Amino acid sequence: MKNIWMLFILGAGILTVSCSAEKKEILIGQSQEIVQEQAAESEEDSDDGEESGDSGEKKATVWVDVCGAVKKPGVYELEEDSRVFQAIEAAGGFSEDADALWLNQAAILSDGEKIQVYTLEETQAMKDQGIVSSEEEKAASEEENEKININEASVDELQDIPGIGEVRAQAIADYREEAGGFKSIEDIQEVPGIKGKTFEKIADYITVE
Repeated sequence: MKNIWMLFILGAGILTVSCSAEKKEILIGQSQEIVQEQAAESEEDSDDGEESGDSGEKKATVWVDVCGAVKKPGVYELEEDSRVFQAIEAAGGFSEDADALWLNQAAILSDGEKIQVYTLEETQAMKDQGIVSSEEEKAASEEENEKININEASVDELQDIPGIGEVRAQAIADYREEAGGFKSIEDIQEVPGIKGKTFEKIADYITVE
């Protein structure tokens, strides 16, 4: 009987030690998981910090001097690739007497640029002196370089060719109808009165395409 009790006590002791060891293993496992989770959270926080740092970087800027017919003339700092109209807005907008059409408001600004806004009176005085805005000059240049299609132009339009009057314009139209059109600008020399020097004068103003 005594031996039986000794065996029972010994078994209970072994079971207690086993359970304690198992509990210790469970606690160690849980601790490792907690440490891993904390490390992962720390890494995420670090990534978030880097991302927020990147988004906080200041964009490149340009400085422009806006003067003349605006409400608040001065030097302004704007984001790179800003447009002229944004510089005008920064300066409070055009004054009542400003000639807003004189400027190309869609142009991209460059660092150190000076934007001069003229009044209507000033631009009119410049026009009287033969000075035109860059936009008007560009439009005039394009108009001058526009060639007349001698296969499609009407008699009135043909008279826009330098040196071509009503009689020659009609002759060009008549020949075009008889010949079925011009294959090249040189063919216009088949029209009576348009040869040699006359052709040389109009060659740069005509096309067949």
